[in-house]
Amino acid sequence: MKKILFITLLALSQFINAQDKGTLKGLLTDKETSNEPLPFANIIIKGTAIGTTSDFDGNYFLKVPAGNHIVIFSFLGYKEVEKSFSIKDGETITINQLLSAEEGVALDDIIIKTSSSKESASALLIDQKKAVVIKESIGAQTLAKIGVSNAANATTKISGVTKSESSGDIYIRGLGDRYLSTTMNGLPIPSDDVNNKNINLNLFSTNIIKNVGISKTYTTSSYADQGSGNVDVNSKEYSKRGFSISLAGGTNTN
Repeated sequence: MKKILFITLLALSQFINAQDKGTLKGLLTDKETSNEPLPFANIIIKGTAIGTTSDFDGNYFLKVPAGNHIVIFSFLGYKEVEKSFSIKDGETITINQLLSAEEGVALDDIIIKTSSSKESASALLIDQKKAVVIKESIGAQTLAKIGVSNAANATTKISGVTKSESSGDIYIRGLGDRYLSTTMNGLPIPSDDVNNKNINLNLFSTNIIKNVGISKTYTTSSYADQGSGNVDVNSKEYSKRGFSISLAGGTNTN
């Protein structure tokens, strides 16, 4: 008997408590998708902990105490909307809302990009300090000072690199053509000789070289056929400069 009485009183208290609140419901739609339902948007009663999210069909449902309130509709990247309403005990109010991204997207970071000449020794030293792998480079200005005529001779000016005088092959850390890879501006170069894997670096004159870089260790950004190291020849940018001379003349019967 006591259990039945307790359950009756509990149900009655819940019923009385429900009568002290009203119901706020509605539909949220998305302007950016031709007014389609907007799921998972936030609905919060301002100044309270009462809130919910819209379901997959854009519908929401809230129990709100009687009185005057402000409801806030928000969604990530969309304009936040506030609306005032008044609700009574047991009353049901419907507020439908269209959300849009009219405020746009704010910039959190500004990235400034600069360029520097990769022909000078100072610029190459800065890049080498930032590099994680063991890499050395020699620029065109340095090559001009020491009188080097091609890329093959340029590589010998870097520590750990040797050149065979008889064949012209390059050796990095004592390993030769089979374990070496050659690239130009980061792209692989096919060999000009069927007996060798890599191209003859004597073909690259210092007139077209910006710098020559040697990577002495393997990295995930390198090609899989590299064993000892990589020789990367960076070429100068082409710029059309020059002048022209023209001569014109004419005659007539007068």
